[in-house]
Amino acid sequence: MMKVCQHGMQVFLGIIAYGMTVAQVGLVAMLNQIQDERSGGYPALRIGPEIIDLKRLQMFFVAVKEGTFAAAAQSLGLSPSAVSHALKALEEDVGCALFKRNGPHVEPTVAAIRLLPIVEELLLRVSSIRSELAKMNGRDEKLTFGISSSARVLLASSVMSAFCECFPNADVEIVRTLASGEREKRDDLDFEIGCLENAPRDAVRRMIAEEKFNVYAAPFHDLGLSGKITTAQMRRHVLVFPDRTSADLVTAELFQKSEMGLRKWIMPDASAARDLAIQGQCLAFLPESAAEASVLAGDLNLLKTSTGPLKRSYCAWWQAGSPLPWIAEVFLSLLAVHFGNDD
Repeated sequence: MMKVCQHGMQVFLGIIAYGMTVAQVGLVAMLNQIQDERSGGYPALRIGPEIIDLKRLQMFFVAVKEGTFAAAAQSLGLSPSAVSHALKALEEDVGCALFKRNGPHVEPTVAAIRLLPIVEELLLRVSSIRSELAKMNGRDEKLTFGISSSARVLLASSVMSAFCECFPNADVEIVRTLASGEREKRDDLDFEIGCLENAPRDAVRRMIAEEKFNVYAAPFHDLGLSGKITTAQMRRHVLVFPDRTSADLVTAELFQKSEMGLRKWIMPDASAARDLAIQGQCLAFLPESAAEASVLAGDLNLLKTSTGPLKRSYCAWWQAGSPLPWIAEVFLSLLAVHFGNDD
């Protein structure tokens, strides 16, 4: 049987917990919006993000499907009174009636009908734990996704190694994609990663990271020891960017969309822009993560601007109506946890 290192197991169980938390927080958020007008005068729901008992949610789900507490109890191997008491406690937890009782039969209230699909999603996530752990015993998985040059910096982290620990036999293909409208659409991608502003409006989007974006220069560059520079000084030098999206961001934020007198070089990626700046040929606008090692080594200096560091948001997106495979969910969750967007 395959041995998974302790870190890999912790990561995997963290992803399971992350998925459950997302569903449960979604459950709480939805409950906080419900006010069942036919529930016998309960006030509008206002509950905090406490963990709701999963066993009670399971009983709720089965009771709605079966139509009676007795049938639900038989299905779950419990006594009818145990189911009845548990569901009464659940109603007290959420502050809302979930069933209209008519003798032995029960009917879901409006709140229960709205609650049902998100409870089903949560129970599916929980039930997948055993099967997904079994998959770690050597079963192959496949992940194919696209990533723009502007977002490739996200892969220069510990995420890939952690992912390999979770899926050591996975077949992974990473495709370099361009901005929307500049490439032929590929239907075989599980998802794409890029800047938030490039995500299609009709796609499902998930935030991954927000990164600071600064200007850097070699210490021996004319402005390398300036500490702080103005836009007028920047206009007198070649400005290098890792991609078109970064150039558009800087032009809009620092130069108010005025390109008059700007000399912009668009490089293939952040490493190419960084290497050119190290040679003292230009001022380079780079994500902090791409410049960090060079700054620590003394090859580049951070130059402050009047606006402070710019910020760029990265997200993943995929076609609406096409659920992500589990391996893709794990990968995106690892990214979100690593870059602090797991809440």
